[in-house]
This record gives sequence, structure tokens and C-alpha cells, in this order.
Amino acid sequence: MKNSSYRINEYIRQLPEGSIFEVSAVFRENFEGESEAAFYKTIERATKEKRLLHIGRGLYYKPKQGVFGIVPPQDDEVAKYYMKDGHGIYVGYRLYNQKGISTQISKTIEVLSDSLSGEQKSVQNVKVKKINVALTPDTIPVIETLEILQNYNKIENLNNRGLTEYIREFASSYSDNAAHEVIQNRKYKKSTVAFLKACLDYLKVPNTLGVYLSKLSVYAFPNVEDLYEAA
Repeated sequence: MKNSSYRINEYIRQLPEGSIFEVSAVFRENFEGESEAAFYKTIERATKEKRLLHIGRGLYYKPKQGVFGIVPPQDDEVAKYYMKDGHGIYVGYRLYNQKGISTQISKTIEVLSDSLSGEQKSVQNVKVKKINVALTPDTIPVIETLEILQNYNKIENLNNRGLTEYIREFASSYSDNAAHEVIQNRKYKKSTVAFLKACLDYLKVPNTLGVYLSKLSVYAFPNVEDLYEAA
């Protein structure tokens, strides 16, 4: 019977180049019941031999071999690892770029993931945060829109026309149920919720977001009518 070290090394050998994995998940899913100490010792040895690269806490990468040697992972590869199988979405400038809201480029890639084990993680130039909302075709547009509206005043090179066109498109398939699910499970400022409601009201989209707002409060957000007129 082949020993544990052999089986672990075979597992590493068969991994495609460019693979990223969380070592605890690999142990749990493939080697549970075997010696944990032996497993981590083999991983440590593979790292020393450069067959694996340790790129973050508990995170490893099987390097690609280039003309000039080992090729480390690109930030996009790390981001896509946390977004695989629909478990993550871009926020920040990657989101703004995708939606035509800004052409500003950021060195940092921001991701929200519903499968992250901890609350947040930084790997190279990638920042990942946990979101306690299932990412579905209904909830994703709500999250993206709330992220955009909450950071409206901070977005550099803001394309006002791009923003208003995006909001109009979002509103055309708005799900009130999804909005409630997101707002109840992820913290957004009351002013952000009020901003979203004002956008929907301006576009005559029925919604019940008023339940999160007080009629006695004045919330600070841009005048939606002015935004559309300026566009």
C-alpha cells in the first residue's frame, strides 16, 4: 500500500499548472483520516522544492513554468479563484469599469465572496470580503447597484451618462424581494438605500424600500432628477 507522502505528492503532480487551492480544504476533501502532520510536512517540502508556492495564509499555487523559470500567479487568477462557480463578484473599480461608470484603473482588485471561510482575506493585490448573501441572478444586480451608489462620491472619473444608463437597465429587471434579502443581510447606509429608492421612484419602478427609512429623517444623496438631466 502506497504511503501517505506518496499519495500527496501524486496529488500535487496531477494538479494542473496554475492551480490555486486552500490547503485545509484539500486535506479535508482528499486526505481526511490520514496523518494531518504528515500531510502538512509534505506540503511544506513541496513548497521548499518550489513545486508549490505559498501565496497567502493557507493558500497555495502550483506554479507555471515559463522560459525564465517559475511564473507566479497573476492577481486576476487569484480573484477568479474566489469567484469560481459563481461564488464571488467584483466590486470597486473592476465593477465600475465593467458597468461603464468609470475608466479609472485601480491596482487593487476587490471581490465579495459568499464562500470565504473568514471575514476577509488579502492575497497580493486582491482583497476579498465575505458576503452573507447567496449570490444569485437576482441578488447580484442589487448588490452591485448598492455598492455603486454607496461609493458614488468616491468614484474617480465618474461617467454620469454611464451611471444613469446602468441604473435604468438595473431598474428594468429590479427584484424587490432580492433587494430586501440583500439589505437585511448586508450593511448599507440608510442614505444608500434612500438613494436607490429615489432612483427607482424616478424611473417609476414599484418598490417597498421605504420600510428601511424614516419619514422624519433627511438623507444625503444626489438629486436623481438632476443626474438624469445632466446625462
